[in-house]
Amino acid sequence: MYLVTGATGNVGREVVNELLNRGKQVRVLTRDAAKVVAWGNQVEVAIGDFTQPETFAHAAAGVDGIFMMNGALELGLFKALVRSAKAQGEPTVVFLSSLFASIPGSRIGAMHKEKEDAIQEAGLRGASLRAGGFMTNSYQWIGSIRADNAVFNPLGQSKVAPIAPEDVAAVAVHALISSPLPEQLLELTGDTLLSVPEQVSILARTLGREIRCTEVPVDAAVEGALRNGIPAEMADAVRESFTAIREGKAAIVTDTVARVLGRPAISYQTWASKHAAAFA
Repeated sequence: MYLVTGATGNVGREVVNELLNRGKQVRVLTRDAAKVVAWGNQVEVAIGDFTQPETFAHAAAGVDGIFMMNGALELGLFKALVRSAKAQGEPTVVFLSSLFASIPGSRIGAMHKEKEDAIQEAGLRGASLRAGGFMTNSYQWIGSIRADNAVFNPLGQSKVAPIAPEDVAAVAVHALISSPLPEQLLELTGDTLLSVPEQVSILARTLGREIRCTEVPVDAAVEGALRNGIPAEMADAVRESFTAIREGKAAIVTDTVARVLGRPAISYQTWASKHAAAFA
């Protein structure tokens, strides 16, 4: 049995599907069982959340492995969750971290690195997946594409190597079920550096429509993120991350997906074609 947290998110959903495709038993931790009804009786449902360690401990009972999210948790609470997991039989823990944890001075990176360290300090077997920007970040453009055929870009011409959540999930499941583990620290990116204008151009061709890409100041993008619900205390960290990307600090390409899975990483073109309906 494997416990998946964040099962309704872009990566967690794919982790559940990948485990089911491999014939594994899956338990999902959720606040609301209605959000996971699509899996029907294929998954076992545990009601709870990270802010209630006792519910997490109950969900972790008897599992072989846990896919764990950061959840923007305060470090003390995260450590309590890790301790409760260890007390339930020392499952393998695969933690979804951030590529920013590899970038010195990054506040978001530090928030993830401290949780990587907490898992290791607890003596739990597992791996941290330092994932770069997800292709699903493009979903943030859906509203402006539908309304104005436009994408507002705070990152200029800087490039990242976006990764498909399906690839992150496949590596996560490989780490969960493998013995020995492939590695304890895995940096995950796509295999091609792309700027936002290049991603928008691919998306426009896929959708068969013209989409403008308009550059905006970082501060304007942070204000937009605040309006869309990011916590106010995260604003400075988001601003710092946008700035780091503009400065080229996130222009990183790794071969981890190909090395672990034995196949190339999914391209942005392939991902856009698969998910084009979301933008229609």
